[in-house]
Amino acid sequence: MPYDDPDPTDPTMLIGVEAPAGETSDTEMAYAFAQEFAQLGYSAERLMGLFRNPFYAGAHRALRVLGEDKIQSIVQEAVDAWGSFRIVFSDGAEDGGPDR
Repeated sequence: MPYDDPDPTDPTMLIGVEAPAGETSDTEMAYAFAQEFAQLGYSAERLMGLFRNPFYAGAHRALRVLGEDKIQSIVQEAVDAWGSFRIVFSDGAEDGGPDR
């Protein structure tokens, strides 16, 4: 058998299948994407760009199914909850750290 031809008996062959999902799965997926990227520091505008980009198939599907307004509200909720984090470096006695 040639190298690139698929072998139906190969147990390591990747096979894609659809998994059944409920009606709320697109909403849950949109929340997961929005929260994950908001935690990485994405702004609401950048997150909306991610949902509009067909390269991100899952996020883009959620946008097509749920609509722009619903995704915008999900993104805003995620950014409000997770999007404002602050990195603080603690260096000991100067900032009242454990050496004080």
